[in-house]
Amino acid sequence: MVNEKDFFQLVENFPYGVYIVKPDRTIVYWNKEAERITGYSAADMVGRRCPDTDLNHMDEEGTPLCETYCPLLNCMDRKKAASKKLVLTHKKGYMVVVNAHFIPLTDEEGHIKLVAEIFEILNFLGRETRIVQNLYSLAYHDSLTGLPNRTFLHAALQLRFSEFHRLHRPFAVLFADIDHFHDFNERYGHQAGDAMLKMFAKAATGAIRKTDTIGRWGGEEFIGIYPIKNRTDILPIAARFQQTVSSAFIHHDSGPLHVTMSVGITAAREGDTIDSIIARADGYMFEAKKKGRNTIVHDEIDGPFGPEG
Repeated sequence: MVNEKDFFQLVENFPYGVYIVKPDRTIVYWNKEAERITGYSAADMVGRRCPDTDLNHMDEEGTPLCETYCPLLNCMDRKKAASKKLVLTHKKGYMVVVNAHFIPLTDEEGHIKLVAEIFEILNFLGRETRIVQNLYSLAYHDSLTGLPNRTFLHAALQLRFSEFHRLHRPFAVLFADIDHFHDFNERYGHQAGDAMLKMFAKAATGAIRKTDTIGRWGGEEFIGIYPIKNRTDILPIAARFQQTVSSAFIHHDSGPLHVTMSVGITAAREGDTIDSIIARADGYMFEAKKKGRNTIVHDEIDGPFGPEG
């Protein structure tokens, strides 16, 4: 029978890159071939969460996998092995195309303890690096504001729901709409409207945590996705957002121009889907419009944080 020491000696000298993660994507093992392929040693990687490294995994379509719903999470949620072609960033800055296999490792009761990724080099990308990055930017970011677009937001919500169900990590979704934006454009012109959208985007990205995501859902609608600890966290989140909105302005011949937003915010609940949580936050936003605009409508927050939200 092969003992654990023999097994790890085999894997350490395997002709394929191997790394192993816990359900929260913390790296617990990194072999020599993984170091050769990526340039990162075990000392660089073990103990860090995969999304917090500089590997910056992407798929062939340019999806930013470390920031969204990656194959590791899909493997855990489906409890099935999977394979995918990926692009990762080498420590020296160039990109490497790899063929990766994801294998769930379970305990006696069938619960996933770890997930192994086994990968091999398919190709190197040198000059094409900028092209790949530009394709990613075009596919997942709004061309006017530079904020994440609807496609990115949907993938980010998949990530948050995966963590919510597996790791019990709560999160909130904020839905905001600029008040009377049609009238603003009619009065000051679409160029001023575009300038206001870009100014808000700049202010918003400078006022969020690294773990937060704010993007343009479409037109004058924006969605924020925020990891939280308690249901009461939604109140300061919404207040900071309103402060960000009020601080954004553009210069105009008639003086500085401001806008206001109506905001709905809600915490994830058991049984929620991407569509249901967005619909609830959107519904709250419309309630805020009915209350006179430039206001916030949110979940009831009495009582402890729980599955009923």
